[in-house]
Amino acid sequence: MLEKFFGLFRKPKAAARKEKVSTDQVRKFAKATYITPARQQGLRRVTFSASDIHAGMKLHSGYSLVCGAIDTKKFQEFAKVKLETRSGPKQGAAARWTFRVE
Repeated sequence: MLEKFFGLFRKPKAAARKEKVSTDQVRKFAKATYITPARQQGLRRVTFSASDIHAGMKLHSGYSLVCGAIDTKKFQEFAKVKLETRSGPKQGAAARWTFRVE
């Protein structure tokens, strides 16, 4: 009986974690959201931040994942872009990239 009574005051169990996001998913999102539309509009450059991707993908504490995915040569080859500038912290919301669209 006491167990039932005290059970009323227990915090509910946290919801199960959502599926983990991979660096490939981040690269695909960045390409589909920023690179492809820029290319279709005939733009020569596109700029976006880790914060933009983080918010767009509804991530939680995933800035290192985002920066790790976009900072690679693999992203440039996958999206067919060339890095022009990279500013901000190595890993963080203010990390910002400008790519030349080829």
